[in-house]
Amino acid sequence: MPRGTFSHNYDPDRLRRLIQEGKTAREIMKEMKISKYTLHEQVLMLQRRDKQIYEIPGLLEAPCPEISKWKRYKKQGVIFSEKMLEASGFKPGTAFEMIVEEDRIILKKIDSNG
Repeated sequence: MPRGTFSHNYDPDRLRRLIQEGKTAREIMKEMKISKYTLHEQVLMLQRRDKQIYEIPGLLEAPCPEISKWKRYKKQGVIFSEKMLEASGFKPGTAFEMIVEEDRIILKKIDSNG
């Protein structure tokens, strides 16, 4: 099967070499400049071609929901609904200092007067 016939940047020899070197899915995607979906597609094509099963660390692992939520909040910060703020006596835009103590996180209102 010639390179690039069915999938973006398909190079079976290079892919096989990276797999044999023990590279993770993330490392292979970065080096080959392909998405996880494309890598999955290309591994299936390579397995069919070689009549062999290849295991790539991280390829079939779905991100856990906690990690997905954390990535979203990492960009936006912690967001409280307006109702929750009103119920606690705070207003939208109130700034807090985050204090981490062993197994809990404490939000302390930052005094806006200085």
